[in-house]
Amino acid sequence: MKSTDNTGTAGFLYACISSRVMEQAVQQGIDAGVKAAMDYIEAERMKARKGRQDRRLHNTRLLLKNYRLFKQHTKGAIFRADQAKEHAIDILDGLDSFDMDDGLYIESIKKSQQRTLIILAHIDQMLELYKAYCYASSNKEEARRYGVLMAYYIEEPKKSALEIAGTFDIDKRTVYKDIKAAVNPLTTLLFGIDSLKLE
Repeated sequence: MKSTDNTGTAGFLYACISSRVMEQAVQQGIDAGVKAAMDYIEAERMKARKGRQDRRLHNTRLLLKNYRLFKQHTKGAIFRADQAKEHAIDILDGLDSFDMDDGLYIESIKKSQQRTLIILAHIDQMLELYKAYCYASSNKEEARRYGVLMAYYIEEPKKSALEIAGTFDIDKRTVYKDIKAAVNPLTTLLFGIDSLKLE
């Protein structure tokens, strides 16, 4: 009668089980690593998108703040914006791709009367679209926000926030709230759908 070697069979079973456990552990490690990498990539993508949105909101305010300056810069220009070979969105996107301070951003637009006229024409067209949106809205605050924005940044003569508050019979703080609320949809119009603010 042959004797059975239980230690050999147990050792073989242990090796098989250990091999499977090891494979599962390695696979779990790979899965966890892939998930962590994907989560990191997505977080970086969202961070970049939010940074671009914040920059475009800032740039919209900057364009509006300098609107009257741009108008002065183009007085007497013989070139018309509709003769341009460049498009406003290309100019704005080109400037947006560089990390520049506010002064350099404005100087880049003022570099030529042609570019300034293109940007002004674009702002004017988007303000008209924003006006149509505001007056079509059932919310009366939208029309007021448009009026406040125009009085603060566009119309002549320039008025203070206190004067604008008196014109619209609102509190001075409401003037700033209206401007902030108006800048979001205007940014989307100026820079495109990519500028929609993430909630």
